[in-house]
Amino acid sequence: MKAVIYTSVPLDQPIARQLSQLPAGIELSVCRNPEEAAAELADAEALLIGGRMSAELLEQAPRLRWIQTFSAGVDHLPLEAISRRGIILTDASGIHRIQMAEYAIWQMLNWVRRGPELARLQAQASWNHRLEVGELHGCAVGIVGAGEIGRAVARKARAFDMTVLAYNRSGSPVPEADRLYTGRQGLHELLAASDFVVVALPLTPETNGLIGSEELRRMKPGAFLVNLARGSVVRESDLIAALRDGTIAGAGLDVFEREPLPPESPLWRMPNVVVTPHIAGSTPHYHDRALALFRDNLERLAGGRPLRNVVSFEAGY
Repeated sequence: MKAVIYTSVPLDQPIARQLSQLPAGIELSVCRNPEEAAAELADAEALLIGGRMSAELLEQAPRLRWIQTFSAGVDHLPLEAISRRGIILTDASGIHRIQMAEYAIWQMLNWVRRGPELARLQAQASWNHRLEVGELHGCAVGIVGAGEIGRAVARKARAFDMTVLAYNRSGSPVPEADRLYTGRQGLHELLAASDFVVVALPLTPETNGLIGSEELRRMKPGAFLVNLARGSVVRESDLIAALRDGTIAGAGLDVFEREPLPPESPLWRMPNVVVTPHIAGSTPHYHDRALALFRDNLERLAGGRPLRNVVSFEAGY
Protein backbone atom coordinates (compact mmCIF):
# COMPACT_ATOMS: atom_id res chain seq x y z
CA MET A 1 0.00 0.00 0.00
CA LYS A 2 1.29 3.46 -0.90
CA ALA A 3 0.85 6.44 1.42
CA VAL A 4 1.68 10.09 0.72
CA ILE A 5 2.44 12.97 3.10
CA TYR A 6 1.73 16.34 1.51
CA THR A 7 2.91 19.30 3.58
CA SER A 8 4.85 22.47 2.81
CA VAL A 9 6.53 22.28 6.23
CA PRO A 10 9.76 20.22 6.18
CA LEU A 11 9.79 17.23 8.51
CA ASP A 12 12.75 17.02 10.85
CA GLN A 13 15.13 14.06 10.80
CA PRO A 14 13.85 12.19 13.93
CA ILE A 15 10.32 12.25 12.53
CA ALA A 16 11.51 11.14 9.11
CA ARG A 17 13.36 8.21 10.70
CA GLN A 18 10.25 7.28 12.69
CA LEU A 19 8.17 7.15 9.53
CA SER A 20 10.80 5.19 7.66
CA GLN A 21 10.21 2.31 10.09
CA LEU A 22 6.69 1.53 8.92
CA PRO A 23 5.41 -2.04 8.74
CA ALA A 24 6.37 -4.10 5.72
CA GLY A 25 4.26 -3.54 2.65
CA ILE A 26 3.71 0.21 3.17
CA GLU A 27 5.50 2.59 0.80
CA LEU A 28 5.73 6.24 1.89
CA SER A 29 6.38 9.40 -0.16
CA VAL A 30 6.69 12.97 1.10
CA CYS A 31 5.64 15.91 -1.13
CA ARG A 32 6.00 19.66 -0.59
CA ASN A 33 4.11 21.19 -3.51
CA PRO A 34 1.01 20.39 -5.65
CA GLU A 35 3.10 19.20 -8.59
CA GLU A 36 4.95 16.60 -6.53
CA ALA A 37 1.70 15.57 -4.85
CA ALA A 38 -0.13 15.10 -8.16
CA ALA A 39 2.59 12.77 -9.41
CA GLU A 40 2.76 10.70 -6.22
CA LEU A 41 -1.00 10.49 -5.63
CA ALA A 42 -1.68 8.64 -8.87
CA ASP A 43 -1.31 5.26 -7.14
CA ALA A 44 -1.69 6.27 -3.48
CA GLU A 45 -4.30 4.77 -1.15
CA ALA A 46 -3.59 6.97 1.89
CA LEU A 47 -2.81 10.68 2.27
CA LEU A 48 -1.72 12.87 5.19
CA ILE A 49 -2.47 16.46 4.22
CA GLY A 50 -1.07 19.56 5.89
CA GLY A 51 -2.91 22.62 4.58
CA ARG A 52 -5.45 23.00 1.81
CA MET A 53 -6.36 20.49 -0.89
CA SER A 54 -8.27 21.30 -4.05
CA ALA A 55 -10.92 19.14 -5.67
CA GLU A 56 -8.69 19.12 -8.76
CA LEU A 57 -5.81 17.55 -6.83
CA LEU A 58 -8.19 14.97 -5.39
CA GLU A 59 -9.03 13.92 -8.95
CA GLN A 60 -5.37 12.98 -9.41
CA ALA A 61 -5.76 10.26 -6.78
CA PRO A 62 -8.15 7.65 -8.24
CA ARG A 63 -7.12 4.92 -5.75
CA LEU A 64 -7.31 7.04 -2.61
CA ARG A 65 -9.18 5.33 0.27
CA TRP A 66 -8.29 7.50 3.25
CA ILE A 67 -7.24 11.09 4.04
CA GLN A 68 -5.77 12.16 7.38
CA THR A 69 -5.46 15.88 8.12
CA PHE A 70 -2.79 17.61 10.20
CA SER A 71 -5.57 19.83 11.62
CA ALA A 72 -8.62 19.28 13.80
CA GLY A 73 -10.78 21.35 11.44
CA VAL A 74 -11.66 20.04 7.98
CA ASP A 75 -13.38 23.14 6.54
CA HIS A 76 -10.36 23.72 4.24
CA LEU A 77 -10.92 20.46 2.34
CA PRO A 78 -13.30 19.62 -0.56
CA LEU A 79 -15.67 17.68 1.70
CA GLU A 80 -18.38 17.11 -0.89
CA ALA A 81 -15.94 15.57 -3.36
CA ILE A 82 -14.31 13.42 -0.65
CA SER A 83 -17.70 12.20 0.57
CA ARG A 84 -18.92 11.49 -2.95
CA ARG A 85 -15.87 9.30 -3.56
CA GLY A 86 -16.51 7.33 -0.37
CA ILE A 87 -13.06 8.23 0.97
CA ILE A 88 -12.63 7.95 4.74
CA LEU A 89 -11.58 11.27 6.31
CA THR A 90 -9.96 11.48 9.73
CA ASP A 91 -8.89 14.62 11.57
CA ALA A 92 -6.22 15.40 14.15
CA SER A 93 -8.58 15.95 17.08
CA GLY A 94 -6.79 15.42 20.35
CA ILE A 95 -3.31 16.55 19.36
CA HIS A 96 -4.18 20.23 20.02
CA ARG A 97 -5.67 19.98 23.47
CA ILE A 98 -2.50 20.64 25.48
CA GLN A 99 -1.22 23.75 23.71
CA MET A 100 -4.62 25.27 22.92
CA ALA A 101 -5.86 24.84 26.48
CA GLU A 102 -2.67 26.53 27.70
CA TYR A 103 -3.31 29.34 25.20
CA ALA A 104 -6.83 29.89 26.57
CA ILE A 105 -5.55 30.02 30.14
CA TRP A 106 -2.78 32.44 29.11
CA GLN A 107 -5.28 34.78 27.44
CA MET A 108 -7.46 34.80 30.55
CA LEU A 109 -4.53 35.30 32.93
CA ASN A 110 -3.02 37.95 30.69
CA TRP A 111 -6.30 39.87 30.75
CA VAL A 112 -7.11 39.58 34.45
CA ARG A 113 -3.52 40.44 35.47
CA ARG A 114 -3.59 43.45 33.10
CA GLY A 115 -0.91 42.19 30.72
CA PRO A 116 -1.69 44.62 27.86
CA GLU A 117 -1.65 47.63 30.20
CA LEU A 118 1.57 46.47 31.87
CA ALA A 119 3.22 46.15 28.45
CA ARG A 120 2.22 49.73 27.63
CA LEU A 121 3.57 50.96 30.98
CA GLN A 122 6.85 49.12 30.42
CA ALA A 123 7.21 50.70 26.96
CA GLN A 124 6.80 54.10 28.65
CA ALA A 125 9.13 53.21 31.56
CA SER A 126 6.19 54.11 33.81
CA TRP A 127 5.96 52.62 37.33
CA ASN A 128 2.30 52.36 38.39
CA HIS A 129 2.32 50.53 41.70
CA ARG A 130 -1.41 51.21 42.16
CA LEU A 131 -2.52 49.41 38.99
CA GLU A 132 -5.45 47.20 39.96
CA VAL A 133 -5.26 43.57 38.85
CA GLY A 134 -7.65 40.67 39.30
CA GLU A 135 -7.60 36.90 39.59
CA LEU A 136 -9.23 33.91 37.94
CA HIS A 137 -10.22 32.35 41.27
CA GLY A 138 -14.01 32.33 41.58
CA CYS A 139 -14.65 33.48 38.00
CA ALA A 140 -16.91 31.54 35.65
CA VAL A 141 -15.57 30.40 32.29
CA GLY A 142 -18.08 29.42 29.62
CA ILE A 143 -16.66 26.97 27.09
CA VAL A 144 -18.55 27.02 23.80
CA GLY A 145 -17.66 23.67 22.27
CA ALA A 146 -16.85 20.97 24.81
CA GLY A 147 -14.79 18.65 22.62
CA GLU A 148 -11.20 17.56 23.22
CA ILE A 149 -9.91 21.14 23.42
CA GLY A 150 -12.84 22.50 25.40
CA ARG A 151 -12.58 19.74 27.97
CA ALA A 152 -8.83 20.35 28.33
CA VAL A 153 -9.57 24.03 28.95
CA ALA A 154 -12.12 22.96 31.58
CA ARG A 155 -9.60 20.80 33.44
CA LYS A 156 -7.03 23.58 33.58
CA ALA A 157 -9.64 26.17 34.56
CA ARG A 158 -10.72 24.05 37.51
CA ALA A 159 -7.11 24.05 38.72
CA PHE A 160 -7.54 27.84 39.06
CA ASP A 161 -10.73 27.30 41.10
CA MET A 162 -12.93 28.65 38.31
CA THR A 163 -16.54 27.60 37.80
CA VAL A 164 -16.73 25.74 34.49
CA LEU A 165 -19.79 26.09 32.26
CA ALA A 166 -19.86 24.07 29.05
CA TYR A 167 -21.99 24.17 25.92
CA ASN A 168 -22.39 21.48 23.31
CA ARG A 169 -25.08 20.82 20.75
CA SER A 170 -25.53 17.13 21.54
CA GLY A 171 -26.15 17.44 25.26
CA SER A 172 -23.67 14.60 25.87
CA PRO A 173 -22.17 14.65 29.39
CA VAL A 174 -19.06 16.74 30.10
CA PRO A 175 -17.63 15.44 33.40
CA GLU A 176 -15.16 18.33 33.64
CA ALA A 177 -17.95 20.95 33.73
CA ASP A 178 -19.93 22.18 36.71
CA ARG A 179 -22.92 22.88 34.45
CA LEU A 180 -23.79 21.84 30.91
CA TYR A 181 -25.90 23.84 28.48
CA THR A 182 -27.30 22.92 25.08
CA GLY A 183 -29.63 24.47 22.52
CA ARG A 184 -29.86 28.15 21.60
CA GLN A 185 -31.44 29.08 24.93
CA GLY A 186 -28.71 27.18 26.73
CA LEU A 187 -26.03 29.07 24.80
CA HIS A 188 -27.58 32.38 25.82
CA GLU A 189 -27.74 31.29 29.46
CA LEU A 190 -24.08 30.27 29.42
CA LEU A 191 -23.02 33.59 27.87
CA ALA A 192 -24.96 35.57 30.47
CA ALA A 193 -23.37 33.65 33.36
CA SER A 194 -19.74 33.73 32.17
CA ASP A 195 -16.91 36.09 33.11
CA PHE A 196 -14.82 34.54 30.33
CA VAL A 197 -16.08 32.85 27.17
CA VAL A 198 -13.80 30.46 25.27
CA VAL A 199 -14.95 29.54 21.76
CA ALA A 200 -13.64 26.10 20.73
CA LEU A 201 -16.16 24.91 18.14
CA PRO A 202 -15.38 23.48 14.69
CA LEU A 203 -16.51 25.60 11.74
CA THR A 204 -19.58 24.03 10.11
CA PRO A 205 -22.61 25.51 8.33
CA GLU A 206 -24.40 25.43 11.71
CA THR A 207 -21.62 27.21 13.65
CA ASN A 208 -20.78 29.81 11.00
CA GLY A 209 -21.66 33.16 12.59
CA LEU A 210 -22.94 31.47 15.75
CA ILE A 211 -21.68 34.31 17.96
CA GLY A 212 -23.18 37.56 16.66
CA SER A 213 -24.57 40.79 18.06
CA GLU A 214 -27.44 39.07 19.90
CA GLU A 215 -25.10 36.62 21.62
CA LEU A 216 -22.58 39.34 22.48
CA ARG A 217 -25.33 41.41 24.09
CA ARG A 218 -26.10 38.44 26.35
CA MET A 219 -22.58 38.59 27.80
CA LYS A 220 -21.61 40.57 30.88
CA PRO A 221 -20.19 44.07 30.24
CA GLY A 222 -17.01 42.97 32.01
CA ALA A 223 -16.68 39.69 30.11
CA PHE A 224 -13.67 38.68 28.01
CA LEU A 225 -14.03 36.50 24.90
CA VAL A 226 -11.33 34.11 23.66
CA ASN A 227 -11.68 32.73 20.13
CA LEU A 228 -9.32 29.88 19.26
CA ALA A 229 -11.73 28.04 16.96
CA ARG A 230 -12.25 29.63 13.52
CA GLY A 231 -12.70 33.31 12.80
CA SER A 232 -16.06 32.84 11.11
CA VAL A 233 -17.67 31.29 14.20
CA VAL A 234 -17.75 34.85 15.61
CA ARG A 235 -19.14 37.61 13.38
CA GLU A 236 -16.18 39.95 13.28
CA SER A 237 -18.05 43.17 12.52
CA ASP A 238 -20.42 42.51 15.43
CA LEU A 239 -17.48 41.76 17.72
CA ILE A 240 -15.70 44.99 16.76
CA ALA A 241 -18.87 46.97 17.48
CA ALA A 242 -19.31 45.24 20.86
CA LEU A 243 -15.70 45.97 21.82
CA ARG A 244 -16.03 49.61 20.81
CA ASP A 245 -19.25 50.34 22.65
CA GLY A 246 -18.47 48.42 25.82
CA THR A 247 -20.95 45.59 25.31
CA ILE A 248 -18.06 43.34 26.40
CA ALA A 249 -14.79 44.34 28.02
CA GLY A 250 -12.24 42.68 25.77
CA ALA A 251 -11.20 39.80 23.53
CA GLY A 252 -8.23 37.53 22.90
CA LEU A 253 -8.27 36.47 19.25
CA ASP A 254 -6.14 33.89 17.47
CA VAL A 255 -8.38 33.42 14.42
CA PHE A 256 -10.08 35.83 12.04
CA GLU A 257 -12.49 35.90 9.11
CA ARG A 258 -9.57 36.90 6.85
CA GLU A 259 -6.07 35.64 7.50
CA PRO A 260 -3.55 37.15 7.70
CA LEU A 261 -5.54 39.82 9.53
CA PRO A 262 -5.49 42.84 7.18
CA PRO A 263 -3.38 45.80 8.40
CA GLU A 264 -6.43 48.06 8.15
CA SER A 265 -8.43 45.95 10.61
CA PRO A 266 -9.29 48.00 13.73
CA LEU A 267 -8.61 44.92 15.85
CA TRP A 268 -4.88 45.60 15.57
CA ARG A 269 -5.22 48.94 17.33
CA MET A 270 -7.91 48.28 19.93
CA PRO A 271 -6.49 48.51 23.49
CA ASN A 272 -8.94 45.89 24.76
CA VAL A 273 -7.93 43.25 22.18
CA VAL A 274 -5.00 40.82 22.24
CA VAL A 275 -4.24 39.61 18.69
CA THR A 276 -2.15 36.51 17.97
CA PRO A 277 -1.42 35.18 14.44
CA HIS A 278 -3.24 31.80 14.48
CA ILE A 279 -0.63 30.17 16.73
CA ALA A 280 -2.79 28.75 19.54
CA GLY A 281 -2.22 25.25 18.17
CA SER A 282 1.51 25.70 17.61
CA THR A 283 3.94 23.58 19.59
CA PRO A 284 7.35 22.00 18.92
CA HIS A 285 5.62 18.65 19.51
CA TYR A 286 2.94 19.15 16.85
CA HIS A 287 4.44 16.97 14.11
CA ASP A 288 5.35 14.25 16.60
CA ARG A 289 1.74 14.01 17.76
CA ALA A 290 0.23 14.31 14.28
CA LEU A 291 2.51 11.70 12.78
CA ALA A 292 1.99 9.29 15.67
CA LEU A 293 -1.75 9.48 14.96
CA PHE A 294 -1.13 9.06 11.22
CA ARG A 295 1.09 6.03 11.77
CA ASP A 296 -1.46 4.42 14.09
CA ASN A 297 -4.27 4.97 11.60
CA LEU A 298 -2.10 3.80 8.71
CA GLU A 299 -1.44 0.52 10.52
CA ARG A 300 -5.15 0.24 11.30
CA LEU A 301 -6.02 0.75 7.63
CA ALA A 302 -3.48 -1.85 6.54
CA GLY A 303 -4.85 -4.27 9.12
CA GLY A 304 -8.51 -3.67 8.30
CA ARG A 305 -9.26 -2.16 11.73
CA PRO A 306 -11.46 0.91 12.49
CA LEU A 307 -9.66 4.25 12.23
CA ARG A 308 -9.47 6.92 14.94
CA ASN A 309 -11.07 10.37 14.55
CA VAL A 310 -13.33 9.55 11.60
CA VAL A 311 -15.09 12.72 10.42
CA SER A 312 -18.85 12.79 9.93
CA PHE A 313 -19.54 14.53 6.62
CA GLU A 314 -23.03 15.33 7.79
CA ALA A 315 -21.83 17.07 10.97
CA GLY A 316 -18.68 18.55 9.40
CA TYR A 317 -16.34 17.29 12.13
